[in-house]
Amino acid sequence: MNVSLFLKNECRQSWKILCSLACVLALALSIATAIGQTERMIKSSSAKAAEQFDILIGAKGSRTSLLLSTVYLRDEMISLTPASTLNILDQYKGVKWSAPLAFGDRVGDNPLVGTTKAFVTLGETRELSQGRVFQKRHEAVVGIRSGLAIGQIVFPHHGRIAGIGHRHENGFKVVGVLPETGTPWDRAVLVPIESIWAMHDKKIAQEPPQLEQWLLQKNVDALPGFSAIVVKPVSISDAYKIRQGLSSATSLDSRGQSVNLMAVFTGEVLVELYATLDSAMVAFEWFAASSVMISLFAVLITGFILGELRRTQFLQLRTMGAPRVYVMQVVWLLIMSVVVTGVVLGLLGGYGLSQLAAQVIGDNTGIAMTPVIGQSEWKVVAATLVLGALFALMPAVKVGRLPLQ
Repeated sequence: MNVSLFLKNECRQSWKILCSLACVLALALSIATAIGQTERMIKSSSAKAAEQFDILIGAKGSRTSLLLSTVYLRDEMISLTPASTLNILDQYKGVKWSAPLAFGDRVGDNPLVGTTKAFVTLGETRELSQGRVFQKRHEAVVGIRSGLAIGQIVFPHHGRIAGIGHRHENGFKVVGVLPETGTPWDRAVLVPIESIWAMHDKKIAQEPPQLEQWLLQKNVDALPGFSAIVVKPVSISDAYKIRQGLSSATSLDSRGQSVNLMAVFTGEVLVELYATLDSAMVAFEWFAASSVMISLFAVLITGFILGELRRTQFLQLRTMGAPRVYVMQVVWLLIMSVVVTGVVLGLLGGYGLSQLAAQVIGDNTGIAMTPVIGQSEWKVVAATLVLGALFALMPAVKVGRLPLQ
């Protein structure tokens, strides 16, 4: 007897029930695989975004806030780092390059960042995709996704929403565009840090320092300060020396007050954040696993129900000479068709959900994310198929043992 013919006939008769079960299993499996892909995607993308920020120096406070504000350009409350910190940093020979950063204002929806040429070029290791580095105080270099073009004049403002915060009178002419990084910095507007000081300090506005001359003259004590300092060390040993030295150092701000400093490795702070993420993801993973198991049990129960509903047909087959193995094979294949369909749809659905998550997270953070189906997802698929095959044996064996009388 041809098993496939009987199986096709049974699928036509019970297609509504079978499709419903396959969809339920697919939904549960979609959630399970999407969770793993999204978690891995967030970790890999956020780590890549922090690659150029080896060491962050700031005023003593929250390490996480310093990381989020500097690497991911989030609005965080951080204390001002005295400009005299650069004098302390100059004592270390293992600095490949360093650059101060100043946050606070915006250009439309784009964050405005005051910095130096060293950060724009990453110590002369990065070329601009268009234009050149700023040479004057009212010139700007923008991220490739800022929506701004070379030659355009932009005006910064306070606050996140344009038109609500105070608008500065002095504009900036865009002279360069950074290459794409897949990070929030693709939306940033970079200007000389002297411009940021001048916009907020009347004294500096009247007598502005020449562009980056204060770096060469080491005349920084009277300057307002920075949000943070990015440091690129020469070697790993230099990195640890800088972190240890700056973490126990103090510097004087422009008012002569002592400020405690801290120096952090971005990797260490990310590990702490990932540990928190892992704790939260455990609950989601258990929820997803439970959903898959419940779906498989639903398939199992439906297999028993179908066995009872088709009891007469199976007995007729047995009476006509069909062996027990044939009947068991029909039931097992019927249930496995539901499992396999649910697994395929679930894998595709999980990838689709993770793509949606990547789009939403990317729009909110500016971090480019790409989901990938990895080993963990294939393990979930394999486990589902194995459990489904085992569960399908139970109703198959029961139907095969039906007495002929």
